[in-house]
Amino acid sequence: MERSIKKISGFFSGNYKVLLLLVFLLFLLRPLVGNDWYRPIWKMIFTFSLIAAVFNCNHRRSIKIICLILAIPTIVFGWLNIYYAKPTVVIANALVTFFFLAISTYSILCDVILRARVTLETLRGVICAYFMVAFAFAYAYYLIEYLFPGSFYLARQHISSSLYVEYLAQMIYFSFITLLTIGYGDVVAVKELGQTIVILEGILGQFYIAIIVARIVAVYSISSFKWMSRKGKK
Repeated sequence: MERSIKKISGFFSGNYKVLLLLVFLLFLLRPLVGNDWYRPIWKMIFTFSLIAAVFNCNHRRSIKIICLILAIPTIVFGWLNIYYAKPTVVIANALVTFFFLAISTYSILCDVILRARVTLETLRGVICAYFMVAFAFAYAYYLIEYLFPGSFYLARQHISSSLYVEYLAQMIYFSFITLLTIGYGDVVAVKELGQTIVILEGILGQFYIAIIVARIVAVYSISSFKWMSRKGKK
């Protein structure tokens, strides 16, 4: 009984364990196939990820309320998008998902950057935020392609934007290689709006590594200096 209570309380403690596992599974099992049984499984993992992004993070109370309010339509429209992919549903799903991911990621980054010491929770939060940035841009690319067909070109094959699962999988892949500034060239932004968002993600990917690493090193150096000072006084 006590173990169960500790596990439940741990989920609400802001240690990012559950969220890290779920976002990794989202990437690893991204919807590469359009089978009827596969889409609900991936969407179920995504739903749990949204819940974890609300409760398993160290958000301020106001941010947690905003994320919770956005999580409800994100989950509803996400499931509707699988079985009732009408234009209004697709657009609403992409929009609310993007804003939810953007706000929750911003809150996580504020937490881990402003955290006064380098801990395992800090590192988990950094990784979670990195994954969530990529997912947020993936939904942005998906929305752009849906509203303005032909904004992105897939070298291997053309996938209709109406095929939600297959196209979203390609956009997740493209978002990660853009954030990592790899750029294989098999997926290309060919219109102005798409190109602008891609450049923004590439810039964000560069600054993310630079700022986060610099912050962690700075905090670690200060902690080490204080520890050495206390040791020297003894």
